[in-house]
This record gives sequence, C-alpha cells and structure tokens, in this order.
Amino acid sequence: MLVILLATLLLQDSTAAKMTLGTALPIVEVDTGKLKGDLARLAWSPDGSEFYIQTIERDGRGNIKSSKHYVVSSTAKTVKSVDQEPAWASKYWTWKSGQQSPGSSAFKISVDTKQETVRSTAAPAGGALAKGGGADPTLGTTVADAASAADTTQLKTTYALKLKSETIGEWINEAVMPGVNFSWAPAPMSMIVFAKRDGGPLVVMDEGGRKQELVGAKAALLPAWSNNGSQIAWLERKDKKKYQLMVAEIASR
Repeated sequence: MLVILLATLLLQDSTAAKMTLGTALPIVEVDTGKLKGDLARLAWSPDGSEFYIQTIERDGRGNIKSSKHYVVSSTAKTVKSVDQEPAWASKYWTWKSGQQSPGSSAFKISVDTKQETVRSTAAPAGGALAKGGGADPTLGTTVADAASAADTTQLKTTYALKLKSETIGEWINEAVMPGVNFSWAPAPMSMIVFAKRDGGPLVVMDEGGRKQELVGAKAALLPAWSNNGSQIAWLERKDKKKYQLMVAEIASR
C-alpha cells in the first residue's frame, strides 16, 4: 500500500512532459477472428489480476446488435468467455470513460458538433439550367441531371471530443463511444491518456494541457489506466484481426 501511495503522489505532482513508459510486457494475444466482433472495452480488475474485454457486432445500419464478454487472467495468460460484464468492469468503465477527470471536475471533455452537406459525385454546373435552356440535352445540364445530383448529397455530422483545444477523437455519422480511445487516470491524479481510434502512439496530457507521446506503443487501441495509477494497459494491433494485450509501468522521469 505504501508503494502504491508513493507512486500515486509522484504522478500527481508530475507534468505530462515528464511521463515515461517502462518496458511493455505482453499478457496475451487477442484474436478478434475467434472472439467475434469489434473491440469495444478494456477494463482492469481492482487488484490488477484480471482484465475485461468486450467485443460488439453491428447491423447494416451501424447499430450495436450484440456484445460478447471475456475475462483475461494476467497470471494464467488465458482468455475466458463469460456470460456478462463483471460488476468491477462496469464500475471501472464509469470513471475511466467519464466526461471529466476523476481527480478534477474542471478537467473536462467537451463535444463539438459540425454538420455539412457532402456530395458523392460532382454536382452539375452551368449548362441548360444556368442558361435557362430547360431540358434540352444539347445545351448541357438537364433537370434530370440536377435531380440525380441532388440524390447523391448527404448530411455529414462530425462529433469531435475536445480537451484543452486538443481533438482527442472524432466520430462521423455514428454515435460517440466514450472511452474507446482514451482513459482518465484515477483520482487524485489529473491526467488522461489517449490514442487514435484506429490505433497509434499513446499520448498523455495533464490538466495544464501539457502533452507527451509515450515511447513504447505504436498501434495502441483501448488505453486503460490501472486503478492504482501506476500502469497503463492497451491492445497493440499486430494485423487486421490480431492484437497483443500489453501492460507497462508509467512513471515520472
């Protein structure tokens, strides 16, 4: 307990610019071809001995139609299917993926929404309509052309998660899934770690807006800060369906 307390106090007094990852240790390989679905959640058990992984499957419209649940033993290095999400995983996800830092209510994510009309093909320009020529095909654009072009337009809605003027994630024409690409540090720390939604380096930010890219992860997904604040876990992409669950100590240099 004393070691954990000292580590937490050290991190609390540090800035993001001083943070480093220790040696990343592989826990187990995760094959989504076997687990089925897209990776959606990664959570720590309170004592750090287990991890929870959730995968989801979507219908043709992008809505979630089913979810599957798995528990990983960090000691046995096994992946076990379970009937439902453990209570500890749900509790962990609540603070890990919240809108504000568990350590500071002022350190808070905002959501910017932008809507624009986009075309999948080039819109007709000039021609008969512009010249008042009606539907004469010899004069260029016709009424049918204009109607066809109108049918190709669609409304593009972009949701951007912003933190200290930094965009930490974007969702286009889909519901935002908080926590899939970021994790708050536990209280009393006031830090966040995030990565690109499709995988990338881990970046840590503190309440002052200072950032640091953490060496040791190249294609990280689902970053997850441990309950005691001393470690970060993530899924490192290896290929289209295979990932490695990784864990590393995080400390101030």
